Amino acid sequence: MKAHAEAEALLRKDTLSEDDKDFVLANWHPDAEHNVAAAGVFFTPMGLAADFALEPGCGRVIDLCAGIGGLAYWVQQRSKWRGAVDLTSVEINPRFVEIGRKLLPEARWICVDVLDWREWWHGELEGAMFDWAIANPPFGKLAAPGARRGFRSFEFAVIDIASEIADNGVFILPQSSASFRYSGRQRFERLTSGPGAAFEQQTGLFMDCGIGIDTSIYRDQWRGVAPLCEIVTVEFAEWRERRRAQALEDRPRQLVLL
Repeated sequence: MKAHAEAEALLRKDTLSEDDKDFVLANWHPDAEHNVAAAGVFFTPMGLAADFALEPGCGRVIDLCAGIGGLAYWVQQRSKWRGAVDLTSVEINPRFVEIGRKLLPEARWICVDVLDWREWWHGELEGAMFDWAIANPPFGKLAAPGARRGFRSFEFAVIDIASEIADNGVFILPQSSASFRYSGRQRFERLTSGPGAAFEQQTGLFMDCGIGIDTSIYRDQWRGVAPLCEIVTVEFAEWRERRRAQALEDRPRQLVLL
């Protein structure tokens, strides 16, 4: 709590230095003001966020369920060596957005419910596509079905939304929601059953482990929890191309039947 109070003091400054931002990201605790555990909201540990940022490339990047901007902050830092990024951060909590704008003024911040994506994507962003979607979404069940296909798990609803607005995606998911096991294991294992495999079968999307980051080394650095996670990458543009090709292939058959 002492470190959180120091972070709060830094946030009262008009402009934050890089050291100030690092301190706030490492020590500002959302539980001090919000019951985030009930909503399944947990901020990404700094080290994990820095490793995560090795996955996305340059270009237009949207951070869904951005929190105070930990993932986007490290994507911005990595861009100094990897190529420029144009960042947009979407977050429903006004206090998180307020802090995020201090930590990452380079990003465009939108304070909305990510599940209302049709409204804010077409309204605020004019339906512009992104090169990358990134997210550490809330873990757990939705109170009501979300996105287009009625997903009950928040993380699957967020991936589904990302598939409509971005060409590629990188996500932190509970290991139980991934279609593979890598972190904390001696070898990679592809699953044929479970929530992740069922998601792939339902959507046609394929989860990969990208460059292969073992998130288990950061398990004791989460605040208030110790989840075992996976960093999941998905190629949405390739998936959309496969769907278009399948639709063209099916069209002559449909005409013959008519």
